[in-house]
Amino acid sequence: MYKIEKNTVQETLIIPLIGRKVCSEHFPELFNDPEAERICSMIDYDFEEKCKKMETKTGLHGALEVAQRQYGLAWEVKDYLKKHPSAAVVNLGCGLDDTL
Repeated sequence: MYKIEKNTVQETLIIPLIGRKVCSEHFPELFNDPEAERICSMIDYDFEEKCKKMETKTGLHGALEVAQRQYGLAWEVKDYLKKHPSAAVVNLGCGLDDTL
């Protein structure tokens, strides 16, 4: 179990993770991200407040943006790697993205 303290830089990592989780729950026909749920279950953090914010109309819009950004980037990178199989990918500022 990994502990994340409130008001820390590490806490910012979970924002896109929660967005992916919430989006997967609310829009499973568009986004399926079981890894987001699995990763959340491994983190010692009170997700309730952030999840409540994501459940609003504005929050769900943000969750869709996060999921779309991840999905689009993953598609582009996978396409690039098909054309350049020996390339290396460095995923900086990824918000606990497990795509690659």
